[in-house]
Amino acid sequence: MKRLALAALLALTATPSFAVPMCYAPRGGNVVIFEFEIGKMGETERAAFYEKKLRMRGIDARQTTFWNGCIQTNVRENGRISMRFYDPWSLEEIPVN
Repeated sequence: MKRLALAALLALTATPSFAVPMCYAPRGGNVVIFEFEIGKMGETERAAFYEKKLRMRGIDARQTTFWNGCIQTNVRENGRISMRFYDPWSLEEIPVN
């Protein structure tokens, strides 16, 4: 019975759904951020803010949301739409594979 449970656990961790990136902490060492806010931004406003920042970098971002702390957006490129993930700290694309 223990072997079956272990095999099931290993099978679950090998599924592609666990390949999605995590962005809860900044990468690349210590980061100090000084910021202030006037009012609170909801998730919709934050998504629009990041979508605007990505578009300023030439990335045609659409339908932006958040997933595991990352920016998840659909990007139109050469007539095709693909889902991509970006680091909210640096706005660098995070490879899923």
